[in-house]
Amino acid sequence: MIKRYLGRFPHALRGLVYASRFDFGFKTQLYGILTILAGVFYFVKPLTETELLFLVLGYFLILITELQNSALEVALDHLHPTLHEQVGRSKDMAAGAVFLAGLFLFIVLLVLGLSRTGLF
Repeated sequence: MIKRYLGRFPHALRGLVYASRFDFGFKTQLYGILTILAGVFYFVKPLTETELLFLVLGYFLILITELQNSALEVALDHLHPTLHEQVGRSKDMAAGAVFLAGLFLFIVLLVLGLSRTGLF
């Protein structure tokens, strides 16, 4: 069972490499997250374990939803290359998931910033 699981690892890694090299949305999210992360670690010191956990959760949530969004878009574009209303709705819903993940991270950063300034 472990051998089967480890055999899937190269496929997952290949997907991450492909997304980070060729998918504009994933690259944008990745570089944006790294920029925000650098700013947080520079301006907010020290982070508690809970703060760090919520930041990491927010970052991974964005990357996971962006990967799912990109995978869905690639599959739907391949299956139905012409513009179709249902395909558009599916893509919009997947983009909505990315938006909610970003909103979660924004709220985490807002609470973190407000608590550090004494406003929360």
